[in-house]
Formats: sequence, structure tokens, C-alpha cells
Amino acid sequence: MDGDKTRICVLFDIYGELLSPSVADAVDLYYNDDLSLSEVAENTGISRQGVRDSLRRGVELLENYESKLGLYGKYRENENTVKQIVSAVESLSAPDGEKAAVVSLLGKLSF
Repeated sequence: MDGDKTRICVLFDIYGELLSPSVADAVDLYYNDDLSLSEVAENTGISRQGVRDSLRRGVELLENYESKLGLYGKYRENENTVKQIVSAVESLSAPDGEKAAVVSLLGKLSF
């Protein structure tokens, strides 16, 4: 449960719809809204231990989905590839306007 919060937030963005509503609420409130276990329990009406169990289960499911589907890994790979392309474009001896246009187009890619 104390894993990399940023990673879990991104995994939740990718796979959150696959979680049950109660687990998704707990994960969203804890990781995205940065609420404590007690605050999540208060907002959801379940016990603090129930929140803890939901978070553990939710993170386990998110990691399981990622291990099977690999969308976060592909996202990171594509992000790194775009950075490399931007770097290569900026080093070309093309007019600055053309470089800026290509860099702008690469910035519009969403993964």
C-alpha cells in the first residue's frame, strides 16, 4: 500500500474503471485526493480497516492488470521515445520554425 503513489495514480487512471465502485472510491480518495485512512473511512462510511483492505486489494488488482496488459509500461516507453525524437529534431539543422512545428506535433501525442 505504501508503493510509489505516482505510479498507483497513473495505474488508477488507466485501469480504475475495472475496479469495483467501492474499491475505486477508496483508491481515488487515498491516492488522488491524498486523504488519510480515517478521512477515507469517514467519506465512504466504512471502517478504517475496511479502507485499508480495499486499498490493498485495489493496488493488488491495478498491479495485476498492469502485469497482464502492460499499458503503463508502454506509456512510459512511448513517452521516452517522444523525448528522444524531440531531442533529435532539436539537433537537426532545419529552420527553427520547422523544428518548433514538429516538436509541437509531438507534444500533442497522447498515450
